[in-house]
Amino acid sequence: MFAKGYTLVELMVVVAIIGILGSIAYPSYQSYTCDTYKAQAVADLRVCAMQMDRYYSNSFSYLGAVIDATTASTCKNRSPAEGAKKFDITLASVSAQDFTIQAAPAAGESCGSAIQINAVGALTEL
Repeated sequence: MFAKGYTLVELMVVVAIIGILGSIAYPSYQSYTCDTYKAQAVADLRVCAMQMDRYYSNSFSYLGAVIDATTASTCKNRSPAEGAKKFDITLASVSAQDFTIQAAPAAGESCGSAIQINAVGALTEL
């Protein structure tokens, strides 16, 4: 009579293959999610820059614009707006005719470097 089932060696080979595939896939997944959060931060910076331009069209100056979590804020101070915060958005510099907004990785996050946008829409990565 023949026994049905798998041998221990067969099971160990399958577990080893799954482990190897997992060790290859996980870093790729982390890189993919980091790129996604970074693209979201760039989109949030562009939206914030448009809101700064709207503020300028009302007051003819960028001075007085505020970036924080309140409802009176010109734009939000985090990216993404919902869920876990990956980037902190701050007003790096502001004058009457110019501004620079920066998105820096939040505390405890290691997703790339800081990104800046200025009044003319130029993006720079620090």
